[in-house]
Amino acid sequence: MTSTQYCVGLATVDVTPPVGIFLAGYAARDTPSDGVYHPLRAICVAMEDEGGVPLLLVTIEWLGFYDRTTEARNKIGARTGLPHERIVLTGTHTHCGPVLRRGMDSRRHGALDEEFIDSTLDRLAECAAEALADRQPARLRAGMGWCGISSSRRRPDGKGGVQFRPSLDAPHDHQLSVLAIESVTGDLRYVLFSYACHPTSTGPILQIGGDYPTFACDYLEARHPGVTAAFFQGCAGDQKVDARDAAHNGYQRLTVEEVRQRGESLGEGVARVLATDDLHDIGGPLKVAQESVSLTTDVPEEEELQRHLSGPDDYVREWAKHHLDLRAAGMPASHIFDFEVQTLQFGSDLAVITLAGEMSVEYALRYRRAFGGEFNDVWTLGYANEMVGYVPVRRQIPEGGYEVVDNNRRLLYTGPFSMETEEKISAAVGRCLGFTRTR
Repeated sequence: MTSTQYCVGLATVDVTPPVGIFLAGYAARDTPSDGVYHPLRAICVAMEDEGGVPLLLVTIEWLGFYDRTTEARNKIGARTGLPHERIVLTGTHTHCGPVLRRGMDSRRHGALDEEFIDSTLDRLAECAAEALADRQPARLRAGMGWCGISSSRRRPDGKGGVQFRPSLDAPHDHQLSVLAIESVTGDLRYVLFSYACHPTSTGPILQIGGDYPTFACDYLEARHPGVTAAFFQGCAGDQKVDARDAAHNGYQRLTVEEVRQRGESLGEGVARVLATDDLHDIGGPLKVAQESVSLTTDVPEEEELQRHLSGPDDYVREWAKHHLDLRAAGMPASHIFDFEVQTLQFGSDLAVITLAGEMSVEYALRYRRAFGGEFNDVWTLGYANEMVGYVPVRRQIPEGGYEVVDNNRRLLYTGPFSMETEEKISAAVGRCLGFTRTR
């Protein structure tokens, strides 16, 4: 099959919430939004190969879809006829988008704006239908580049643990993945690109906006008039914009203009890839696979919970009391989670792996090594579908830190994800890609 036998369509929809809505992503931000520094949008990309069932790939400039995933898929499916397994939902993970999680966000901020969320998902379904109607014969070409705006936020402390500080001594990923979608005559129509970095550069400001990814898209669309650029977040669970505060040995909060500069640096990286002769054609049948993995979290002993009732942190005391109360009522919290793996294969030219969590960057590094001999390009996207929270690799669990322990307590989970988590996920990824052995 040649690369010209794909059909691709794209549509966009504004998903900016009303000013005054609370913003998701920071536990300490308890004041509603007071402005917009950049509108938010969702982009639907419809793809099919010759004679195949279409696939829909969605990126939204929100924290993610979380427990709205089934609702969003139901609406899109009802409008388009696509089954759930052909719908991939991802978020850029901006922390300046609307609250939407029924659990954590409603606990923090009270009633959510269900009317806004419901109407936006309706418009997203319509956007999906528009993308399907827009499908035209297309040529796909892929390449990779470099961008250095990120670093790990898990600096080794020299004692077996980590500090929440910028570090290039911990695993990080500066690779930039690019997919150019062209007409059959070679005119650029759309650019899809992925990078692994938390979009939290401004800190907990009160203005609505998409952080560095949205400015990267602006840069590319200004440079290529008529072209739509779409960003897909990578495995950024432990990666952050490398904005160092030398005075305090940590992170500084960037202004919106400084965030724009980081985004334009990313956009420049994509533009360099598009300008090279190194892009290779994508060809071959489009294959989609999906699997649900059962993950578990550790369960604390009663003594540990009792000990934390008198701890210094409010959220830890809340976590301990929550689980003690459930146990006293004879209804202990579940420690089992369904975790979705989806994969897309374009012959042997491109594999896209999507994972339902804030994944450690080491997942992407592992799969690039494991499957790089089978595919010319391997993309691993986090922040997909019904996310379960931060998902560390096995190596990180003994280190502790925010991504292993603290955030799970904020989510009121029983404990960290268990040591076998990485291998369970990796085995499912391998099966979805057609390999029987874990890599």
